[in-house]
Amino acid sequence: MSSLGLIRWAGLAALVSAGLSVMGDILRLFVDVENAASATTVPYALVFWFYLLGAMLLLLGLAGLYVSQSEEAGVLGLVGFLTAFLGTAFLVGALWFELFITPALAVEAPGLAEAELGIAGFILVFLLSALGWVLFGAATLRARVYPRWAAMLLIVGGLVAFVPVPLSGAVFSAAVAWLGFILFTGRGAADGQPSRVS
Repeated sequence: MSSLGLIRWAGLAALVSAGLSVMGDILRLFVDVENAASATTVPYALVFWFYLLGAMLLLLGLAGLYVSQSEEAGVLGLVGFLTAFLGTAFLVGALWFELFITPALAVEAPGLAEAELGIAGFILVFLLSALGWVLFGAATLRARVYPRWAAMLLIVGGLVAFVPVPLSGAVFSAAVAWLGFILFTGRGAADGQPSRVS
């Protein structure tokens, strides 16, 4: 498979990632994930399966988005990519913990499950992810390979995605879906720029 084919598959990964994240956000409206008693339920597991699979695919999408604009994005793009990749990789670990460890804790030690284990670590993960995606969005805006509005939406989404309010990730997911669509189809690159994603 050619490198162009791999980059397009990364665009599809970004698109699917956004869809899974939105499905997790919507389902989360009906599941109290903060309550240890819900940790052993199927809806709780579904929420975190959607989030985990979405975050894993987001790593692939991010790689494709970076490769498609690496020359134009420069040092800021590299720093943004590495920070966003690291933050998202840590997020995958946190989501894995929520999906596979928290339910066992809820059964064996309910008080421990509700004790906000590692809250400082979770905050660090979310701050690192937000910083990385804001930097990557700024580099994307500066590179002008993708539409300005998509890059600006990514910056805003990076800022609000990790705020603990319902559907806060929707803006970020919309930006990832838009950029992923462009990467996958090769259509919609910034006007007046040679498209490296087509």
